[in-house]
Amino acid sequence: MAPARRRPRRTPAAAAAALLALLLACAAPPSAAQPAAAQPAAAAAAPPLRAAPAEAAPRAGGAAAGAARRRAAEEAPAGWRIARATYYGAPERIARAYDPTRGEGSFGILAYGSCGYTNGDGSLPFPRAAYAASADANPDYPGSCGRCYQIRCKPGLVLNNQGQPIKIINNTFEGDRFRPYLPAINPNVTDEEGRPWPGNTAEAAGEQNVVCWDPSKTLTVRIADSCPCTQVLPEGAPGVAKGGEARTQSWCCAGQQHFDIAYDAFQALASPVYGVMNLEYRPVDCDSGAPLPFEPGFVSKTIYSGGARPGWSWQTYRAKDFVFSTQSAKTPGGNAATCATLTPAGGLYFHCRECDRAGYRPFEGARAVAFWLRAGNAAAAGGDAANATAAAGANATAAGAAGNATALPLKLFVRGERDNYCGAEPRLPDLAPAEEAPGGWARFVVPLGAGGFDCFDLGNMTHLEWQSTAALGADGPGSEAPFCLGDVQILE
Repeated sequence: MAPARRRPRRTPAAAAAALLALLLACAAPPSAAQPAAAQPAAAAAAPPLRAAPAEAAPRAGGAAAGAARRRAAEEAPAGWRIARATYYGAPERIARAYDPTRGEGSFGILAYGSCGYTNGDGSLPFPRAAYAASADANPDYPGSCGRCYQIRCKPGLVLNNQGQPIKIINNTFEGDRFRPYLPAINPNVTDEEGRPWPGNTAEAAGEQNVVCWDPSKTLTVRIADSCPCTQVLPEGAPGVAKGGEARTQSWCCAGQQHFDIAYDAFQALASPVYGVMNLEYRPVDCDSGAPLPFEPGFVSKTIYSGGARPGWSWQTYRAKDFVFSTQSAKTPGGNAATCATLTPAGGLYFHCRECDRAGYRPFEGARAVAFWLRAGNAAAAGGDAANATAAAGANATAAGAAGNATALPLKLFVRGERDNYCGAEPRLPDLAPAEEAPGGWARFVVPLGAGGFDCFDLGNMTHLEWQSTAALGADGPGSEAPFCLGDVQILE
């Protein structure tokens, strides 16, 4: 199998050029709605210190969408629902077969998705086949990062957003030039096992009938990206009108639950020549596989333990040597930690996207946030915890001893989806550890109310962030904050 196409790691000085390249790639016409691939966090232009994120687009819906969802529930086996899937992250040989018609880079990449599950060197912390994107029109899109679903191919006619068999018009689905019918481009492409396309018995009727390799084969995928119904493209991207355009990616709009799954998962269920298929799906616990409720989608009160837990993205900016999860740094509870070195004004945060909506709101009613933290970046030290702790003494702060977590130039804050913050931003040097453990680990319990974050509107809070207090442009001792973090919890 060809390796994943990953963007090379770039220095901050190359951020502007990298952003332009990314926008051009996003402008390529997708057949599978392409998730917005974010820059590597170390290279991305960092947000202002307290910049508000872009407001999420309103979720589409209405009577037609509700009717389609009811049909999906009625037609699926007990405990399952009907969805639809396209794919992204295809290998080079698939791109060579279809990109000349679809546009260069049209299949996208798995790395640098909107949930941030990519290490600083571009490697993926989860198996490729486990990666998936949730359409932002899905009813359970809020808090979808890290959520797991079991999926299996459902043979038969592919459905449109109204729950009817989708029509092939002029070698495209529903006449949409951004959704080409792949067999019309090249029907002779095999999957990774050399299996040919089984054909489409409904082609003469202008429909697509999918033959599954094995309808009983079940895979578990984890949401690591998003598939926007509306894709905003800038002026200068290929084929984009002056002033830019907002294009509809119909696969990812309301009506049918839709997933953009990794090519590796799609081709394990059906031929990649189909490009789109129906699924049966259900949300499950990522560890045990036990079924979970469909709506509202599950959001864990444990934000991070061995990895970001369901509901939470993991992001960094102005950071280096960051790793999603490493066995080289384990918390006193024995769980792998996340490590990063924050440069001045850099940050690491967890985000429950759109979780200010009713039924989600993870901070509502909570009393505190707890976490284990230690100075020193095990990832930067090549996995040697002793060297990492020693490095902390030189890099964290001139006044701090090696491994002294409270000496790190860090502050914490809690914020929502817009420019709404809790009233206080506690600084780590001002906090007294609730508990200490060997290896330089310290556990902090920070109240969400008075004496801590001083929050007054917890229902609208969706982010928890650690940010460097070193001034932008600072250099020398105390200008960087290398640390490892784990077992982050919301306490009720």
